[in-house]
Amino acid sequence: MSVLLVVAILIAAGLGGWLFWQSWIRPIFEIRDALKAVADRDQHPPIVRSSLWPFTTMSADLVRVSEMLRDQGRQLADEGFSLRAILGSMVEGIMIVDPSLRIRLANDALHTMFDLTRSPINRTVFEVFRDPNLAPAIERSLREIRPVNLEFQTDSRMSAGRPQRFFRVNLAPLFPSGEASPAGILAVFNDVTEVRTLETVRREFVANVSHEFRTPLAIISGYIETLLDGALDDREMAERSLGVMQKHGKRLNLLIDDLLTISKLEHRSVDLQVRATNLREVLQRVIEQIERQIAGKRANVGIEFDSDAEIAEVDPPRVEQVFFNLLINALQYGPKEGVDVQVAGRRRGDEIEVAFSDNGPGIPYEDQPHIFERFYRVHKDRSRDAGGTGLGLSIVKNVAQAHGGHVSVRSTPGAGAVFKFVVPARYRPAPGRPA
Repeated sequence: MSVLLVVAILIAAGLGGWLFWQSWIRPIFEIRDALKAVADRDQHPPIVRSSLWPFTTMSADLVRVSEMLRDQGRQLADEGFSLRAILGSMVEGIMIVDPSLRIRLANDALHTMFDLTRSPINRTVFEVFRDPNLAPAIERSLREIRPVNLEFQTDSRMSAGRPQRFFRVNLAPLFPSGEASPAGILAVFNDVTEVRTLETVRREFVANVSHEFRTPLAIISGYIETLLDGALDDREMAERSLGVMQKHGKRLNLLIDDLLTISKLEHRSVDLQVRATNLREVLQRVIEQIERQIAGKRANVGIEFDSDAEIAEVDPPRVEQVFFNLLINALQYGPKEGVDVQVAGRRRGDEIEVAFSDNGPGIPYEDQPHIFERFYRVHKDRSRDAGGTGLGLSIVKNVAQAHGGHVSVRSTPGAGAVFKFVVPARYRPAPGRPA
């Protein structure tokens, strides 16, 4: 009887223990596992299988917390994607700097602007940017709690041969919600190199035009004063004065005509009258027009065109102007006598190349990149004495570009120069021009 009692007690104890495990211990372990899953951002935490009120309430709360965390994670992911998309699509460089001047965020545009080979994140402004004014400006914006603007330029000597660039930076303090002091600085970088370059070109253009007009106008004014002072009664002096005035008047007219031509070509307001044209015949017409200059220099002009390089779809008057400028250029800068100019036409795939080779003094290497700029002269005194406006080669470049082509120069100082005028055999309009 005692054995049966012991067995019954053991069975009852085991059954009670099992029921206690199922009702209380197992739900506690399940809640622990569910809490761990929620902490690990598991989107599907384990379900607490218990019908007891404390555990059903905790299980419901855990499910609600998990759903809230899931929604917040999705929202943060969407916001992060939107932020990355916005920053990635901006042309401005964006940077966020903390109060210790360490960079906390930088978009792709900033990497491109400054050719950053390493990530700037967690590096200081002093390490990433060489300009000495940027870090003090950031510190001033933090200290004075106000936006600060500055402009700086890169040092071309420190940028692997790249041209100097100009940047405008707008700095603004960043305030966390409810905070009175800034937690960092937002810096927005704008590349204003093109604007500054255009401003420089405009200033140089105004200065050059003023200089080109001033000389002939001063000469004309001087001779007018001479005539008014009594030189009209001296026929020889009057005729000489009028001849000089006429010469410089023509120079002013040439200058104005060339300026208008370049302006129209650059603004694409010239409608090219394109048709199949024999380039050799155009060149022959130009040579006939300048026979006197050729004879005066005792020059030799040789022509050699391949049969497949004679016809091109171009605007004949414009190409005639190009050939005229290139030939006159060779005559002006060649030897005083014995100028030799060889003109060769060659077919290069879909393009036709017309090369003008001369036996002149050549062009210094440092001048060659600028030779097609407006008013740029290698031999300033000689070109003015010869009546040049300094715009001829710029017109050549613009006419080539208007036809969808290009120009180039190759020269060894002391060994002549070769100017190449290249246009498509079949006309293809330059971007922005009507077909």
